[in-house]
Parts: sequence; structure tokens; C-alpha cells
Amino acid sequence: MIYLLIIILGMILIAGVNILFGGFGLPWHYIVLATILFTVLVILIDGLVAFVIRRLPNKWFTGNQKIFNVSKKELRFYDKIGIKNWKEKVPELGGFTSFHKNKISDPHNNEYLERFILEASYGIVIHFVSFFTSFFVIFLDFNMFIDFSKPIGLTIGLPVAIVNAILIVLPTFILRYNLPRLKMLHKINLRSKKKENGSNEG
Repeated sequence: MIYLLIIILGMILIAGVNILFGGFGLPWHYIVLATILFTVLVILIDGLVAFVIRRLPNKWFTGNQKIFNVSKKELRFYDKIGIKNWKEKVPELGGFTSFHKNKISDPHNNEYLERFILEASYGIVIHFVSFFTSFFVIFLDFNMFIDFSKPIGLTIGLPVAIVNAILIVLPTFILRYNLPRLKMLHKINLRSKKKENGSNEG
């Protein structure tokens, strides 16, 4: 709901600024429609990226790959921006994969944790790629290449992509912040199970 509100407010602000500053002589309703169209296109691009990446092999997203390593320096950065205070307020879109990543519901179940790590790893890559691909929407203003006197790809498409990028960055930070804890819980559970098996054998 918060994201939807931000998107709507962003659209109103982008369209309003363009109309206020003349909009290159374009009618106000054209600017409003262009803002809506660019927003829809960005969402479609994000959806396409997610669709493609979700079809990549699970073995690439086990969390053990180098790109999923989170350094102490990175964790300190997240602490500095107060991620603990606002991470619960950022909407979690795990409902689309029937797996929610907003909290760890079963910390003692390694099958659950492995699924959590898998989904978080997919999410990190999807968000990272979408951060950049959403800016492709600028170049969908084909008229800009013919008549640069009305570059709505820059005045509307670019701000829409920036809003989208901001909305993408926050959940990416949260997923990367949570990964080390998930991996640690997984290791602790493995140790506990080994001790338990050792005791039973003895």
C-alpha cells in the first residue's frame, strides 16, 4: 500500500512539474497520459526481469556464490542508515512467489532457511538488474530521437525510472542485510543436529 501511494504521488509530482514548466507546449492531458504510460512500462520491465531471472537454475542462487557475500563494512553501512528502524515498514512482495521474506517464521528449520536464502538471493539479483533496466524506459520515447525539442523520455521517463530505482534499492538493502543472519542460523542448526546425532550414537 505504501509503495502504491509513493508511485501515485510520484506520478502526480512528475506530471505536475512538467505541466507547470510548460511541458514543451504539449497538452496537459498528453503529459498525464505519458506519465501513466511510462510508469506502466517500467512496471512491465521490472516484471519481465523478474520472470526471466526466476527461470534461472536454483543452483545459481544458493547464497554461497560470491555476489551474495555481505562484508562487515556493508553491514556497518546498513546500521548507519538505521535499517533496523525502517526495514519492517518496507513492503515485501514475496506473495508473488507464495513465500514471505518479511520475517523469519521458522528459524530452527533448515529446509525453511534454505528456501528463505534461495528466495532472498533471487530477490537480490532481480532488484539489482531491475535497478538498471528500468532506465531503458527513457529510450522508449522514440520521438525523442527524431525531434529532441520534446524529450519527454528525459523529463517524464527518467524521473519515473528514478522513483522506481529508489523503491528497488530499499528491499535490496534489507535482503542483503538479512542474508548473513540466515546463513548463521543455518550453520547453528547444522551444528546442533550433529551434536544431537552424536549424542544418540553414544
